[in-house]
Parts: sequence; structure tokens; C-alpha cells
Amino acid sequence: MLQQFVTVQDFGGKPLKRVLMTTSEQGVHVADPGMLSAIKFGISAPTAVNPRHVFNFDEPIFDDLMSQWQAKKETCATTWAKLGQFQASDHDDDCDD
Repeated sequence: MLQQFVTVQDFGGKPLKRVLMTTSEQGVHVADPGMLSAIKFGISAPTAVNPRHVFNFDEPIFDDLMSQWQAKKETCATTWAKLGQFQASDHDDDCDD
């Protein structure tokens, strides 16, 4: 299964690297990469996130956001804008294909 990563803007602006699971009317369902086995075995479940807090993933920009967060516990809106808002496509409704 090919994993698509997204960046989630957590409370206070903290950037989180997450795996896109599905999209629905409830939001964008994402998972911590370290929890995929627990999700597979039903021990955990993906989290639904408001789409406005989900951005595309780009490793260098994510690293920049993490540096900002670690230095000041805040991040810059301009840096987030570089990622671009995540836009669900038709095939994102079920990422297990």
C-alpha cells in the first residue's frame, strides 16, 4: 500500500506528519505513522481532522516548521502557505486501493 503523507496543523500551530487514510463528510482521516499496526488490528483508529488544518506534505518545509516550533512553540503562517492546503481527490475516499 502506497502511503500519502500530509501535514496537520495541531493546536497552537504544531506541525504533525500524518498518513492520509480516507476523506469523508467528517473530515480528513489521518493516522500517526507509528500507529498503523495498531489501526490495522483494531486497537486504534484514524483521527478525523478539519480539512482547513490539513496541508500537503513536503519534507524540507515540514522540517522548517518543526524548527520554528521547537525554537518558539509557534510557527509562521507564511511557511504553512508554502505547503498548500490539502485537496482531496476522488481516489482519496479509500486509500487502501
